[in-house]
Amino acid sequence: MELGESRHNLRLLEGELKNALGAPFVTLVNSGSSANLAAAIWVKQRCGVRRRVLLAGFSFPTTIASFTLLGFDVRLVDTEPDGFNLDPEALHQELNDQVAAVVVTHFLGFPAQLSRIAKAARAHGALLVQDACETMNLLVDGARLHEHGDVVTHSFYHPHHLSSFGGGAVVAPSPEVHDHLQSIVHWGRSCRCHYDATRCEAPPGLNHNFWYQREGVNVEMSELNACFARWQLVSWPEQEARRWQHWRLWEKAMAGIPGVQTWPAGGNVSPFVFPIGVSPGRFARVAGEIMARGVEVRSLMGGAIHLHPAYKHLAHAGLKQCAAMGARSFFVGMHQTLETEKVERATAIVREALEKP
Repeated sequence: MELGESRHNLRLLEGELKNALGAPFVTLVNSGSSANLAAAIWVKQRCGVRRRVLLAGFSFPTTIASFTLLGFDVRLVDTEPDGFNLDPEALHQELNDQVAAVVVTHFLGFPAQLSRIAKAARAHGALLVQDACETMNLLVDGARLHEHGDVVTHSFYHPHHLSSFGGGAVVAPSPEVHDHLQSIVHWGRSCRCHYDATRCEAPPGLNHNFWYQREGVNVEMSELNACFARWQLVSWPEQEARRWQHWRLWEKAMAGIPGVQTWPAGGNVSPFVFPIGVSPGRFARVAGEIMARGVEVRSLMGGAIHLHPAYKHLAHAGLKQCAAMGARSFFVGMHQTLETEKVERATAIVREALEKP
């Protein structure tokens, strides 16, 4: 974990992430947003004339913008009943042979119903992109995320599971997709010598490193950020254990409160935060009281994305379930860097506020 030879830590981090994620191919980028942009460019270069992309009502601005800025027709799909992710039933109503990709966000680190979603996407020839920026070692139906679809994006932003103090990754299922993504994030060039000279097809000569076979961007992770990520990976199992310790503190403290809903982690290996649901009539008062006592709470990333000015123009057939969830739910933090004593104090404050009629 030292700075020295060019791309030394980048090459080592790619291998270490493959082991940590059980991923076959990893392309490193400078943020989760850049990971989504690279995935969107890959979809555009793969999808031919198809121009429609389907995303859930709980999606992140940069996930959506990655596709709209590339000229895709983005259409929003409602979320599952009493959940946070894309509803397979609603998706079925929107899928047709004009859809280029279905983009699944594992919102708050909770797993989407991938088996059903992937089957529906494949039936219409649509690519499946997974935004897993709020989770890490997620298993769905006993399988890793990349086993369910095409590309998967991750973020190593500081509040997330693994921090590189700025960075992200795109996981690919095959060497061909990996080569394509590597080209996209390195200006669109043909040269592959920076990661596997045996696969390089760029012509020899003066322009070997600067022979462009497609449109691309320059969003590779820095060597310094790779160094930070490698350092964090050393203690990642212990960090995840601490995160789970905080989850269990919140789960125990919130149990049995009338009118309060929580969501079990179930098969979700790596949740991001701890969400809490109350009736819409209590939402503002409870959240305000909790924050007044020094505990930070957040809405579900601002609620359903179609309610925000920048995204009101996006088409949808109704986002009733998504809007209802956003109007009654907030989340509290459980990051591994928090002191356990402070987490315990926060759970007591939140419980006191929620127990009031």
